[in-house]
Amino acid sequence: MASVRHTGPVTVLRRLDFGRLALLALVVVGTVAMLTKDRWDWALGADEAETQGVDAPELEVEDDDRETWLFRISPDNGSEVRYVVTERLAGSEKTTHGTTTVVGGDILVDVDDPSRSTVGEIVVNVEMFDSDSALRDKRLRNDFLESTHWPFAHFVTTEVAGLPRDLTPGEVVDVAISGELTVKETARIVTFEGKMSVTEDTMTAAVAATVLGSEFGVGPINIARLAHTDDQIRLEFNLVADRVNDGGAAENDLSREVPADEVAGGAFAEHVQPILEHRCVSCHTTDGPGWSTLALDTAGDAAVIADDIALVTGAGYMPPWLPSDVGVEFHNDWSLSLDELATLATWAADGGGLDVSPDTALVARTQLIRPLERDQVLVPEPYTGSLDQPDDYRCLVYELDDPEGDGTWATGFSFEPDQTAVVHHAIVYRVPASARSEVEAKDGADGQPGWTCFGRSGLRTQGVENIAGWAPGQEPDLYPAGIGIRLEAGDMIVNQIHYHYGHDTPADASAIVLQTASAAEVADGMRSIQGTAYLTPAEIPCTPEEEGPLCDRDAVIAEIGQKYGVEATFIPGFIIAQCGGSVDDYDDLDGTVGHSSCDLSAADEGTIFSVLGHMHEFGAAYRMTLNPDTPEERVLLDIPTWSFEWQLNYRPVGDIRIDRDDTVRFECWWDRTFVHSDEPRYITWNEGTVDEMCFSSIAVIPDSE
Repeated sequence: MASVRHTGPVTVLRRLDFGRLALLALVVVGTVAMLTKDRWDWALGADEAETQGVDAPELEVEDDDRETWLFRISPDNGSEVRYVVTERLAGSEKTTHGTTTVVGGDILVDVDDPSRSTVGEIVVNVEMFDSDSALRDKRLRNDFLESTHWPFAHFVTTEVAGLPRDLTPGEVVDVAISGELTVKETARIVTFEGKMSVTEDTMTAAVAATVLGSEFGVGPINIARLAHTDDQIRLEFNLVADRVNDGGAAENDLSREVPADEVAGGAFAEHVQPILEHRCVSCHTTDGPGWSTLALDTAGDAAVIADDIALVTGAGYMPPWLPSDVGVEFHNDWSLSLDELATLATWAADGGGLDVSPDTALVARTQLIRPLERDQVLVPEPYTGSLDQPDDYRCLVYELDDPEGDGTWATGFSFEPDQTAVVHHAIVYRVPASARSEVEAKDGADGQPGWTCFGRSGLRTQGVENIAGWAPGQEPDLYPAGIGIRLEAGDMIVNQIHYHYGHDTPADASAIVLQTASAAEVADGMRSIQGTAYLTPAEIPCTPEEEGPLCDRDAVIAEIGQKYGVEATFIPGFIIAQCGGSVDDYDDLDGTVGHSSCDLSAADEGTIFSVLGHMHEFGAAYRMTLNPDTPEERVLLDIPTWSFEWQLNYRPVGDIRIDRDDTVRFECWWDRTFVHSDEPRYITWNEGTVDEMCFSSIAVIPDSE
């Protein structure tokens, strides 16, 4: 953090009267406690934050005849900072708080002339926030606060009100303190109210304020099916600043190692360890898809979050299996049995201890995500976007390996995002050899690999075909024997990747992995899998309580055109027209919830291989129904609580026939409260993160080639 540095005495100081100086220390810490979402950013680069220790800045004491008192806030001297927020966790509402005691800074009081007193920068180590949940603390450090990378925050006072004209040592006074908190490039004034007192030896204060996390772009938190926090966060802190000799050296290094977890004794190996190794570890192991969220590499990793494991499994949040039993049965159901849930709950209730060493490795005994044979791993030239274009759609070229020159069959496909923090979704196209000259003309024309594209590949050559896609949580596609995607000699793959940038634009080289058919499989005969994407309306107006220029649908459509081109402005209307309706049929709200329903004819014939629903972060629920309102009605997919993080292709257990004279109903629900918008806006169908979709796909195994 460029503003948190220790290169010598602080040179930027604010002159305040004696009482104002005493109170500055109060403001800093509490404002930091509110930062509890994944887009918390500071100016310092990650490498610098990770490698440099940070001292609380020291004030330079001038060597003159002035009588001054130097007060120092030091780590662990009795100061405490607390955030308090209402949290709905696994269906129950509770008040959650976390505390940190690692605070530092100097306040210099001029006894002869208090107006000449100065206050230095106050620094707080927010990585040390500690709550009643080890899992919450880990998620805050790694995902929301990102305090493993950005552990420090700073604050500068702008105004203090309520102080007496003359200071009486030890007198308790009511105060209101305003200060400027800077987060990334956003500065906000926050006012704290409370009490303080000053003696010749110590300054103490207890103040509090209620802030909106959304004003800083850091809240509220919304983890589908698990946790939701209010936007309002109460900041409470008690600070102690001790008198030190003027110019005395500070012993106030604010760097801290996260304390080692303590593990109790208990029963683990016989019953709990097998559940974790069969049901959890394949995702939450090093380099697994869930490892960055939570590591379960060792028994100790599990033991320290035993209560949280019981909570997330009991709530059905983990393992992430979203379909209800209203729809058809699917392969690879990840959900736990009642006996497994009871075992984990009992273990946690008994203290979550171990009867093995905490260093005991947890080894995946079952692969919940089916692995591919990595016959071809295709990696493009790394692409780096720009913060000037937060939603960036880039088409990148992947060259296929075809040494024999006779094409190949892909029998499995996987997209592996490189920079998961910025990769939003991907749409994959098979591009015929006849388009090579067009591809070569576009590729790298602006000095970066690939080219800008939106909605589609941007290629006009005939024969470009969408063959796959990816959204968060998707597992690899493995096709049945004799089924695959035909890639002819000279074909290329073009992948349209949607990048969504917040504060950084890391170079991305997301890979495509193909499992390919052997010569024997090709000799036995192959058929091409068929897949169709179904696009249905998404129209979510502002609530009556919301207002602003972008609550007008036409204004939003115009903005979309400016960002993505005129072609994008026709998409919402086209989708509504194909459903035989008008905007008025779709732009109603039930409170904050919007709903869309559209019946379309099936595009392919054969046996359904997989079904998929896709929405963005406002998504609340999803349903796909075959032949609705008839005796043959079957719910193909019902997700009563949507999660953007887990958008799987679901494969029905039984054979389900679909024909072109069948009808499929696609329904989506969205809730405006799920994502905070700085400026209220009408939400319509488009590809931006602030837009929405009701996107579905059905993959079909044809009866014959």
